[in-house]
Amino acid sequence: MRLLPLVVLLLLSPFAVGQGFSPEEAEKRMTVPAGFTARVVAHEPMIRQPLSLSFDDRGRLWVLQYLQYPNPAGLKAVTQDQYLRTVWDKVPDPPPHGVKGLDRLTICFDPDEKGVYRQSKDFVTGLNLASGFCLGNGGVYVAQPPYLLYYADKNGDDVPDGDPEVLLKGFGLDDTHSLANSLQWGPDGWLYGAAGSTSTSKIANPANPREIVEFQQGIWRYHPKTRQFELFSEGGGNTYGLDFDRHGQVIAGTNYGGLAMLHQVQGAYYRKGFAKHGPLHNPHTYGFFEHVPYKDFKGGHVTCGGIVYQGDTFPTEMHDQYIAANLLSNAVYWHKLTRDGSTFKAAHGGDLMLANDTWHRPVDVILSPDGSVFVADWYDKRAAHLDPLDTWDKTNGRVFKLEYAGTPKLPAFDLRAKSTAALIGLLSHVNGWWRREARRLLVERSDAAAVPVLRKLTGERTQVALEALWTLAQMSDGLTVEHATELLKHSDEHVRAWAVRLIVDQNRAELFALLADFAGKETSAVVLAQLACSAKRMPADSAWPVIVRLIARDENAADPFLPLLTWWAMERHMSDAKGLSATAYSLLLPTPDSWRRPMMAKYLLERIAQRLASLNAGHELLPRLLREAPGRAERVRVVKGINAAISGQSFEQPPKPMAEALQQLLKLDPEDSDVIRLAVRFGEAKSIQKMLETFRTEGAPNRSAALQILAEVRRLELPAELVAVYPRTKDAKLREAILAAMAVYSDPKIDDFLLDSKWLAAATAGDRTAVRRALFSRPATASRYLKLVEEKQLPPTEVSLNELRPLLQFSDKELSVRIEKLYGKIGPATPGEKQARIGGVGLILNAQKGDPTAGKAVFTKNCAACHQLFGEGNKIGPDLTTADRKNTASLIANIVDPSSYIRTEYVQHEANTTDGRKITGLVVETTPQTVTILDAQNKKTTLARNDLEDLKPSAVSMMPDKLLDGLSEPQIRDLFAYLRSEPPKK
Repeated sequence: MRLLPLVVLLLLSPFAVGQGFSPEEAEKRMTVPAGFTARVVAHEPMIRQPLSLSFDDRGRLWVLQYLQYPNPAGLKAVTQDQYLRTVWDKVPDPPPHGVKGLDRLTICFDPDEKGVYRQSKDFVTGLNLASGFCLGNGGVYVAQPPYLLYYADKNGDDVPDGDPEVLLKGFGLDDTHSLANSLQWGPDGWLYGAAGSTSTSKIANPANPREIVEFQQGIWRYHPKTRQFELFSEGGGNTYGLDFDRHGQVIAGTNYGGLAMLHQVQGAYYRKGFAKHGPLHNPHTYGFFEHVPYKDFKGGHVTCGGIVYQGDTFPTEMHDQYIAANLLSNAVYWHKLTRDGSTFKAAHGGDLMLANDTWHRPVDVILSPDGSVFVADWYDKRAAHLDPLDTWDKTNGRVFKLEYAGTPKLPAFDLRAKSTAALIGLLSHVNGWWRREARRLLVERSDAAAVPVLRKLTGERTQVALEALWTLAQMSDGLTVEHATELLKHSDEHVRAWAVRLIVDQNRAELFALLADFAGKETSAVVLAQLACSAKRMPADSAWPVIVRLIARDENAADPFLPLLTWWAMERHMSDAKGLSATAYSLLLPTPDSWRRPMMAKYLLERIAQRLASLNAGHELLPRLLREAPGRAERVRVVKGINAAISGQSFEQPPKPMAEALQQLLKLDPEDSDVIRLAVRFGEAKSIQKMLETFRTEGAPNRSAALQILAEVRRLELPAELVAVYPRTKDAKLREAILAAMAVYSDPKIDDFLLDSKWLAAATAGDRTAVRRALFSRPATASRYLKLVEEKQLPPTEVSLNELRPLLQFSDKELSVRIEKLYGKIGPATPGEKQARIGGVGLILNAQKGDPTAGKAVFTKNCAACHQLFGEGNKIGPDLTTADRKNTASLIANIVDPSSYIRTEYVQHEANTTDGRKITGLVVETTPQTVTILDAQNKKTTLARNDLEDLKPSAVSMMPDKLLDGLSEPQIRDLFAYLRSEPPKK
């Protein structure tokens, strides 16, 4: 089955726009905006499979050739799951002891008059899945999972001085398309990198070997002097590429459709592949950041290798904007970044480089010393890693230079030879490449004479103040107490923000007291956000006064980042056994007005209660919160937080500290649904009886809500009540709620009722669908329903293939026999059948063109229930607008054989419950207590984790096989014409 993509490519050559063009032909096909040129400056055989690029301090181009991909040399796969995560037979040894691979790090130099490199030499060969590199400190840092290596070259002769030093061990090697990547220096002197989605890293922090940092997705950093390792931020998907804007903010790439980037800030949490990895490693984040909001997205769902353009030769509209590769669209786009409080918004800026060649695979983008942009082109007919077999074309690869008219040709240079004064002068260069290199060299040189000059420059009001501060902070005695104090008064908000960050990162405890007063006066959202990030890292006694002042700023509640950043700082200091000290409580909530502050009321109060209750449902501070709440709104927020913490749990009686508080709540707010829900969960008898009476009473308001509360706690008296009430009610919403509640119980009374053919045959088709949803979660009741179909008491045509396929996963012989007897063989086609079907579809599409307009109607009927295209349809499955739609071969393979590769965020899971149910669908929400699953009928089921026997990913796609079998040949052509069409013009 894994050979199918290759078969498709052989069958469908007429559909590919690009077919392995030569470098010269590929260059001619490029489309760029007026004034730009795109030129191939390096190509095969000089370089192949370029993954990452960098310029050194002499202006030479370094290229990492990722030739060993996708499998490490010397290792054997033991197991591999549907995410292509592989368990290898051993941990490879670091160079030079391990098996040599094919990767190499190559230096290109001696460009001709057109900038085309005439010579190259390898700095190191034999690397084995080296996924990133960075130049600095007299050598080269190389990410070769599971290691971070350092190759010293102190004399600069382009030959390693010896074997590499192993700096870190434990980077994930599970999935070789999502390894540690994109190494580069942060402005603070840390070495930063990204981590992809499906490789799990477990890094022993060299500065504290007992500390193991585990993560799958995020931005990490390592300090070469202190040997400290940290996860800078967690989440973000399969990130490849990160850059720092001129203010030192991290902008990172993404593989989420319709979005182009993330703004990653210190200590924050971002959306990740929850279905694969479960919740964030901290289960008490109670929220996470999404991608940068984006308008008018264009292209495929993989945006990688991007930079915030800080050159000086492109048109000014592109300055400080995000330029990034789009792997699936064979293009480079630029994106507009706009400040939005402490973060950004984004929109499509324009096309920058369109290859008009489906083999063009841009993966990395860098700024050059002359202000141009260089693009690494992997160049391959394959874009996806769905086929684990190594069929990648390793004979080619290119580097393009994207240049604007009038860009001056730079003379040869060597920054190492420049004086300290000259390097300081470069800190004000208009091209950010020169500023970064000057910073790095000044820090490495550590000339004491530079310190007073840099200190003076930090008083400037221009970019040079930041550059000087970043440089100074990395030098010995660079950031003094007196100087740091002055920096907190700087006129530039970004200088003030970095002063806060550096004070805390460098653990200047003597300055912590200043930050509380500073937080009360600061007005910049950027600075306040950094205060929240830094408060998370400070000792609790120093952090709480800062946090309190952040909460007191009412305007902070409207910022996109500040509420959650403030909560995460609070949560960090609530995570011990006490949860929240009495002193901190008194600081947070000293007066009734403090409860009503927008930040506290909208974001924090509920989370405080939830965190306390997660430590202990009877936590001693919970009654105090309820008792001292100044009004009903505040009490209810506390109750909501407690409910969220104990969701999926039930108690025989309230925990002792909560018993009196609960009775008081019921007196004050007897009709509030959240209060009642809490009382029912705590086993309060009168509230349970009240909910039962509400549910029984015809015409009573909130009957469905009462039922939901009772079903959550599995009241034993409920099955009989459900069976009694269902036939009497005409309320369609309530009937649906009753059927959903019935599915929770494994009870003979319910089964017999639902399988009563007399009322079932007379029921509406919608009711029968809901009944099947309840019955088909267990093999025995599913078989009994199909027996009624077999006996012609129920119509067979109502049961869809989407309902039947999950039943085969029970591996129940009686059920399987009954399904085949009624509906024939509905299992997946064999690999041979799929191959034949793929070939047949290829011939159909080759015969003549389809009609996109007619194809839209075919799409709406057959695909739109799960997929969206051009803004129409549902998003249960991937949004096809950002898919690799121009690749007809890939489209056919994915439609005919949808289970051959499933994007990780759309892998369905099988939830097996302790009472024998099986629920299959997408995991759309997880909490420490519950899991919510969305099925193919767009219905959600929330399961308590205590009720789960296991939750495992399925190798079967939610998308059915044989989707095309019900279509005529013209309909197939029309469908593909619509799928490959251009978006409608606005």
